[in-house]
Amino acid sequence: MQDKPVLLMKKVINLFFRELDAMNTEKLQEPISGHNMIVIEYLTKHEEPVYQRDLENHFFVRRSTVSKVLRLMEEKGMIERLSVHDDARLKQIVLTDYGRRIHGAAVHHAHMLEEKLYRNFTEEEMDTLLLLLKKLEHNMEETEKETLC
Repeated sequence: MQDKPVLLMKKVINLFFRELDAMNTEKLQEPISGHNMIVIEYLTKHEEPVYQRDLENHFFVRRSTVSKVLRLMEEKGMIERLSVHDDARLKQIVLTDYGRRIHGAAVHHAHMLEEKLYRNFTEEEMDTLLLLLKKLEHNMEETEKETLC
């Protein structure tokens, strides 16, 4: 039986994040998940204020998923949610000193793992992979638009 591409993508993503979680736990002695890391990376790359909806839109995840991740990150002391004086409903998400401290090492581990993930790929294969993934992304965005109509 031929493998289905969507199942292979899901498997690769799961394996990647599982290994990343294990690397962080072992090397940093901290329970930092791969999902925590991508939020930390996003926050460090954006100078403008970041809100929960920004994360929902950027990562294409549900509000409840982002809420859970942010709540756990806040409990671990990685982020703070600050009230916005213009709108009490909004909470700006900012890294704490602890979140900034772990950023460098955590990102280093993610890059090391990415290098291992792509180690047998030629530059042409990487270009092809990115092209195909962008096509898949476009198709899913179009499907989502069709569903909303």
